[in-house]
Amino acid sequence: MRSLNPTTGQNAVKTVVSSRRGATLMEVLMSVMIMGLGVIPLATLFPISVKRSAQATQLTNATILRYNAEAMLDAFPGRLLHDPDNDGNRNEHRYTNRKYVVDPIGYLLADAPAYQGRFGNDGQGAAHGSVLRFDAGFSAMGTGPNFFAQQDSWRLQFEGIPTSNTLTELFFDPADLSTELLTEIDQNARDGFSQGIWSRIVIFDENGKQAQVRPLTSISPVDITNNSITGLTSLPDNLRYVDSVGLGIVSKVRIEIQEQRYTYLLSVRHQPTRVAAVDVVVFFKRDFSPLNEVVHSVSNFVRYTPGPDGSPGVHDVDDNQDGTKDDRGELGWKGSDDIPNYAFTLHYNNNITGPPLNMSVDDVRPPLKKGGHIFDVRNARWYRIQNYVENSAGTEAVVTLDQPITQDIRTSSGGTANADGVIVRPDVIQVYALGNKLDPIP
Repeated sequence: MRSLNPTTGQNAVKTVVSSRRGATLMEVLMSVMIMGLGVIPLATLFPISVKRSAQATQLTNATILRYNAEAMLDAFPGRLLHDPDNDGNRNEHRYTNRKYVVDPIGYLLADAPAYQGRFGNDGQGAAHGSVLRFDAGFSAMGTGPNFFAQQDSWRLQFEGIPTSNTLTELFFDPADLSTELLTEIDQNARDGFSQGIWSRIVIFDENGKQAQVRPLTSISPVDITNNSITGLTSLPDNLRYVDSVGLGIVSKVRIEIQEQRYTYLLSVRHQPTRVAAVDVVVFFKRDFSPLNEVVHSVSNFVRYTPGPDGSPGVHDVDDNQDGTKDDRGELGWKGSDDIPNYAFTLHYNNNITGPPLNMSVDDVRPPLKKGGHIFDVRNARWYRIQNYVENSAGTEAVVTLDQPITQDIRTSSGGTANADGVIVRPDVIQVYALGNKLDPIP
């Protein structure tokens, strides 16, 4: 009988071999494309996750400072809210100077006396007159940052091992700690202390398991000459820093400057009563230069815009009984179809190109960004920017906020065009409205 499977011997081997083919170029390309479609979206998630992680860290620290601020308000309600110049006169803030910020760090770091007492400037060296700035008695050396900034952020200036030490003095090899660096440490310690920015030295014991922290306020020239730091508060005499025969056994020292990454101020709107509304404004790496407090003029910064009928207030009705129908003073009148307003036009302040700031034309553009904040210097209110569209000339922008405008900004004559104004702040993390606080003193 003939076999039904005649493929035997050499032919069988050829058949098996011929059935084992490789991948074609097209199949390889398709595989690469499919893998790319999966990997590329995954790769884009990494920068997004890093950004979100940074934002989460900032918001966490902002929340910590917010609670610190609330604790401060509970401890010093009078000085911080109702008597910020600490002169015992509460009536001046209830009836006259009712809009102000409590900003000890900004007060300390102001470039000139004209900027100290005001939050906002005209770009020509003069302070803007609307919002006062007070230190509430906290601008004394070191106290401002202690209460109005995070205390756990430090920048390293030097790290090394001393050649010898006593309980009050440290000596260094000039090859490790040069005269130039020691002079810089001295300058930072002296100048920073007067502005409330601490310098410190961290001294580790023999095993590096325990450390002592000592503030640095200045180092005498003799110390620099001898490459030593003296005058420290004595280290513990427990055989961890000096042995039984007086030999220094410090294992390492770190010299650091306090870095004010997270700071805050309070903005206050006092009523003609015992009540004040307060906001906690938290900054990340705040820029204290006058350029970042320049006031820009605005137009149409109003609570309402005319509705479908095109008329302010109720159409063809003199709502406010001033003798004129449908004037802008009737916007938002009860019974009208007017719409809450989220947008306004920001006119860039070009005065900064002259003295004393002498900035370039490029710096005329304020640091607008989505998610940034603006400060209404007329009414002492903060808003977050949702979007902005700049004109082609780079002289103004239409800014959209993430909430309706709460109070109008008008000119002295009641107009809504080119009225002062707002400050643009890109370094604000969050603004926490704490509501109304009652003055405990009648």
